[in-house]
Formats: sequence, C-alpha cells, structure tokens
Amino acid sequence: MHAVQEIAGPNGAPDVLERAAAGEAAAWRELVDRNTPVVWAAARAYSPSRADAEDVCQVTWLLLAENLGNLRDPRALPGWLATTARREAIRSAKARHRESPVGWNTGVLDVPDQGDGPEGHALRSVAVTRMWQAFAQLSWRCQQLLRVVAVAPDTSYAQVSQALGMPRGSIGPKKGRCLATLRERLAHGGSTEEAAG
Repeated sequence: MHAVQEIAGPNGAPDVLERAAAGEAAAWRELVDRNTPVVWAAARAYSPSRADAEDVCQVTWLLLAENLGNLRDPRALPGWLATTARREAIRSAKARHRESPVGWNTGVLDVPDQGDGPEGHALRSVAVTRMWQAFAQLSWRCQQLLRVVAVAPDTSYAQVSQALGMPRGSIGPKKGRCLATLRERLAHGGSTEEAAG
C-alpha cells in the first residue's frame, strides 16, 4: 500500500492522472485498479445483467481514455467515473429495452445446473421467478442498492455513495429496510406496496 502512495505522489489522484494522460501505462493501471469498484458499482446498479454492466465498464474506461486530458479537477475523477458509468448504463438499458419486448430480468439467474434433474431445475426456476417478482416490486432505489450489495459486497459505503449518489449515512439503514421488505414479500408471496424510504 505504501508503494502505491509513493507512486501517487503527495496529491494522490492528480499526479496519477497527469502521468496516465502522458501515456504512462503503470499510472493507467493504477487509475483502473483504484477506481474499478466505483465504476463497477455504478454500472451494476443501473444494468439489468452482469454482461451489460461489463459493457458499461468498458465504455466508461474508453470515455475516460478519450477525455483524460480534459478533466479540470483530477480529484473529482471518482465522481466523474460514477456519473459516466451511470449515464452509460441508463442509455444502454433504454436501448436494450427497445430491442427486447421480453423485459430486463429474463434469464439473468436462469442458468441450468447440469447436476440436477428436471425436478431440481423446475424448483429453482420457480424460486428464481418468485425472487424476481418480489425484487421487481421494490422501489427503484432499493433495486439499485441491492444490486450493488449482491454483485460487489466488498464495496465500501463511500464507493456506494459515489456510485448511486446516495448519502453515505443512509446506505446501511436503507439496505436494511430494502432487505426486510424483500424478505417480507418473499414470505407473503409478494405485495404491491412500495418499500419504505
């Protein structure tokens, strides 16, 4: 960790950003390593599938490479990346929705297990369908937050806050309310009420 701080220089991100803009490969790798959790959290929160989120991440890094010399405040890079990933994910989801009349959650978890017979597959399919139905009834903010928690459980609250534009202090309580609402909907077969908060 100390070596990263030395490479970053006394001001951290500005020095790495300048070196990456100058074409230094090690500085670019450091930027990517340091900011991937923020980009991934934003992309996954607004993307219906892992593959879509991966595409959004790639586009976000490409946009950074194209705009590296244009960033006015290098310390704002995590926010710029989160906003860019969020916007690209929303744009991509809208485009994908226009392409497919089936809906956004089709097949996301429907991966057949080769070790089970048809009975196990049918039971899993029913459970996945019930979970997605309950999940779809949550508020949009709950859906975003729970996606981040599910796909990037090691993401810090600061990174979640940056990715979702949510106050840091509200993340834990909101996550608890969202999970409680999801559990309740699963236990009662779904309800049309919106999640609290």
